[in-house]
Amino acid sequence: MTDVVVGEGALSALARRLPRLARGRWFVISSRPVFDRHGQALLGAAARCDLDAEPLLVADGEPAKTWPALGKLLAELLARGLRRDGGVVALGGGTVGDVAGMAASLALRGVPIAQVPTTLLAASDSALGGKTAVNLQGGKNLAGTVHHPSLVVVDTRLLATLDQRAYRSGLAEVVKSSMLEAAFDRAFPGLADGLARRHPAALSDAVLRSLRMKARVVERDPLERSGARFALNLGHTVGHALEVASRYRLTHGEAVAWGLLAILELSVARAGLPERTARRLAARVLDLVRPPEPSRGALGAWPAHLGADKKSDRQGLRAVALQAPGRVVLLRTDPAELDGCLGRARERYN
Repeated sequence: MTDVVVGEGALSALARRLPRLARGRWFVISSRPVFDRHGQALLGAAARCDLDAEPLLVADGEPAKTWPALGKLLAELLARGLRRDGGVVALGGGTVGDVAGMAASLALRGVPIAQVPTTLLAASDSALGGKTAVNLQGGKNLAGTVHHPSLVVVDTRLLATLDQRAYRSGLAEVVKSSMLEAAFDRAFPGLADGLARRHPAALSDAVLRSLRMKARVVERDPLERSGARFALNLGHTVGHALEVASRYRLTHGEAVAWGLLAILELSVARAGLPERTARRLAARVLDLVRPPEPSRGALGAWPAHLGADKKSDRQGLRAVALQAPGRVVLLRTDPAELDGCLGRARERYN
């Protein structure tokens, strides 16, 4: 089980918990901008641990998730003296978490990893669940491992430095999580204003609810074998393809937001989601994420990227749809249908 600590000042948990997980040396993997901003807070919080003060740096964003970058990272970890009684701390957003997690899973056939997310996207979703990945020429996250973090520490003070676009992008995963659990859906109206105003208490509550929801799903399908974890991909079939087609000019959260709006259209048409519920959930996406309009080039190219979706099989493409908040169904679909759903969403909400 992954130990999760969320709240203001949560970094203080590192000093107690890292030595319990591994008594040897821990190595920090981060990017230069993130470490310059948050590295001293991390090192100060873990001052009593055997933590290497010099970080191993990867590129900022998706360029970190390549085979050459991963190979360099593994070589540096071993050259620095990583042993089986040591571990890795990932300080950063989802891309740092992905490549650091994959490095931890492969180095010495696996060492513990502690995820310290610095973006709302990572804090509310990717830091938990154990899915690690690098990108291939054919698409995003096509090579990876499952290596569950031993510890996730979300200190909301680190999220306070996010610019507004990054913060709103992160809210896409929070909104997605609220659609996947009935209790979270009911609680969300009471959190929405606080999330919009970036109130720490509302943020901690929403992040904790998101991670607890995900943990329950992951517990039923820890290795992504039974299909239960497909639910967590709500909005991502369209979102990943649109993100790649935009050449990452759309952030992950912005692309997923459009994916959620498209899937709400599909859910009304084919999964029995009431129109009124779809409009209520769509308003949640639009009010908090406010995704920009995709470029004409991305809109023309994105369906071609659907073939790389990991939920597709020999019988074709599948997408997660909603019957009601907390109730999902996996539907057979095709690029033309999803393109039509995105088109209707754009007409309705632009």
